[in-house]
Amino acid sequence: VDHWVRIGLAAAATAYCWQGWYHGDVALTAALPFVHWILAAHTCHEATHSTLSTNEHVNYWLQFTAHPIMFNVFVWIPQHLISHHQYTNDPNLDVDVHHFAPALLSQEQPPLDPDANRGWTFAWKGMLTSLGTCILQPMRTLLDSTTPNFDENITPIPHGVSKATLALSMAPSFFVLTYPLFAFLPSDPALAAFLEVWPWVGMSMIWTAMTQTSHIQQQCQRIPGMADTDWNAGQVETSLDYSTASPFWTAVTGGLNTQSLHHVLPNVCMSHFPDMYREYEEICAKHGVNVRQSANLATATVSMYDFIFRINEPKSKNSQ
Repeated sequence: VDHWVRIGLAAAATAYCWQGWYHGDVALTAALPFVHWILAAHTCHEATHSTLSTNEHVNYWLQFTAHPIMFNVFVWIPQHLISHHQYTNDPNLDVDVHHFAPALLSQEQPPLDPDANRGWTFAWKGMLTSLGTCILQPMRTLLDSTTPNFDENITPIPHGVSKATLALSMAPSFFVLTYPLFAFLPSDPALAAFLEVWPWVGMSMIWTAMTQTSHIQQQCQRIPGMADTDWNAGQVETSLDYSTASPFWTAVTGGLNTQSLHHVLPNVCMSHFPDMYREYEEICAKHGVNVRQSANLATATVSMYDFIFRINEPKSKNSQ
């Protein structure tokens, strides 16, 4: 019940902020990415895993709360459910490892640019992530184009989704991308720029902080052979948890603060994780599986950036 109450409140707040954005309200636009994140984190992720509701129609329609500024659902499903959840942190099979290319996110990857530290590429792409997930990735399917740095499109859509359906699903994102230019640019260029840029940049920074910290860590790198002998142990040890005893951070992150538990039990709604986590830790300890943890989101973010900049260090500098 509490989960649905939070969803209702977040939905009302998100709708209120979107109407403020439409009318050019600076304060409500500033709040928009934060409240929309809370709504989407409680709904779309769970819905795509079919854990939000026992009603398949509720799950289907509420997955679209990711639109228009978080990700396109039809692009998300293959890369998240099929690629990432089965082959976490495997650079050969987990497409998430390649979203910030040419930045390296795994120590198993060969460098794409040996002469520059592409950690900075991760930093600036992290502020534009949602433009990629909402616009660029689905556009590649519509245009039959390849992903930059690759010979194919690594973010396809399910075969059962037509290009017409995909294009229709992108319409709200294109509206957010173009409306401020038509409605406000002639009379107030500064306001138009803020309404144009902030929803995307704000959501992208939140998305990057909340999601990438869960796996892009030194301590979460794959142990050779682990996934072949014990898939569950491999999921636990390639994920990072933090603030696990905090109901507040479970609500704010949509359960991503207990990512390893989600990866082991993706068919359980995150609203149950606070009650399950202690027993989960005990089971892992009993079987000698190491649960990777950090103190909080800030420490997890610092360690993530430290790892990224270290593995992206130019070879020429490393050899000196």
